Amino acid sequence: MISECEVGLLKYKIVLAGDGAVGKTSLINRFVTGAFAGDYKATIGVAITAKSLIVNDKEVNLQIWDVAGQTLFRQFRKKFYTKAEGALLVFDLTVPKSLDNLHLSWMSDIKEITGDIPTVLVGNKVDLRELQAISPEEISSFLDQHPMCSHINTSALTGEGVEKAFHDLVTCIVNQE
Repeated sequence: MISECEVGLLKYKIVLAGDGAVGKTSLINRFVTGAFAGDYKATIGVAITAKSLIVNDKEVNLQIWDVAGQTLFRQFRKKFYTKAEGALLVFDLTVPKSLDNLHLSWMSDIKEITGDIPTVLVGNKVDLRELQAISPEEISSFLDQHPMCSHINTSALTGEGVEKAFHDLVTCIVNQE
């Protein structure tokens, strides 16, 4: 935990990790502002946002780190994981390689820096059902190999599951203390 002051405010650093264009920035924008911006701009390096929420009757202040997904940033992004207390591992339900890459690079990079921190698997773009290329069985198989706090399918466009993804992660962090 980053810190806990005498009035009970908890502060946690969480990271969103996953390939470029899976919707990490859009998920954060939807969670923080309640809005969706249709124009895509790649994150360069890292973007940091804050939001407070109530979990288990406690106020929690989140420091949300949006880590660039493009491979050219891989050598730099490891330093952004330092002191992270939880992670949303985001993949695009329409791009099978984005789930594979969580296993092949993202998870090992995070674990190398943070150890075993609470994680939630987030399948984004559930609104694109007709384009979905990853089956529930493939997701279940992934979770059998990589146990996590939970798995949630989300849509940054519609807001479906977004609050729950962040809430589940923070609940998992709070409950492990």
